[in-house]
Amino acid sequence: MFLMVLIFMLEFAFALLPKFVGELTTMIAKLIFTVTNEELNLRAEIKDLKEEQSNISITDDFARYARLQRKVDKLLAVGKEKGNERKQRVSYLRMAVTVGIYILHAVILLLLMFLLRSEPLSYLPHQWLFPLGNFVAFPTGAQGAIGLGFWVIISNSVIHRVRGLIGL
Repeated sequence: MFLMVLIFMLEFAFALLPKFVGELTTMIAKLIFTVTNEELNLRAEIKDLKEEQSNISITDDFARYARLQRKVDKLLAVGKEKGNERKQRVSYLRMAVTVGIYILHAVILLLLMFLLRSEPLSYLPHQWLFPLGNFVAFPTGAQGAIGLGFWVIISNSVIHRVRGLIGL
């Protein structure tokens, strides 16, 4: 019975985990993809140029004002390019985290399948399972047994139906 509850909880966790990929990716990205000193200097330079530009009268000194605006625009384009590169890396990280979750789920299931290949999780009277007894008992083959494969299918079915009912 303990194994059935444990497997149900694992399936429940892996059913909800993909919903939190965004938050998980954000936490990892904050640790890995920090803002570089170059970008901080770029932001400071843009701020200084804009401050200098605000002190200039556009009507009195248009040429100087336009030169500063071109510098600001050029630096903003560089900053935007660096931001896009970081967003692309975060996108790749999100895909990697998603794939990693599914691979981890598969590995855990395969490991459990290997460890419990001949051990049933529970027993029911074999008459209750009459036409599907062998399917329910897979991979144990024992009459009246509930095997890991069947329990995973039932667990996922229940989890997804409940999620549909409550709107998760």
